Amino acid sequence: MCYVYYLYSEKINKFYIGKSVDILNRLEEHNRGKEKYTKKGVPWRLVGYIQCDTNLEASKLEQKMKKAKNPKYVRWYIEQNGIIAD
Repeated sequence: MCYVYYLYSEKINKFYIGKSVDILNRLEEHNRGKEKYTKKGVPWRLVGYIQCDTNLEASKLEQKMKKAKNPKYVRWYIEQNGIIAD
């Protein structure tokens, strides 16, 4: 299993989309501030995620969601196909 996850940083008012096999561990990594693209936004909170059967499926979904660049659409998509965490 692989997951596409959606994070939010209140500090910088930005969303981040990524993929991982272990969402909670990956969230901890983001919140340690060691990731180039997310270190300015610490702390991040998990908004939602979608479970995928394969890494390839997760990669395709991650790219689709990143191309959307619309937080309302991404949240709606997760509500329809995944789990909202907040």
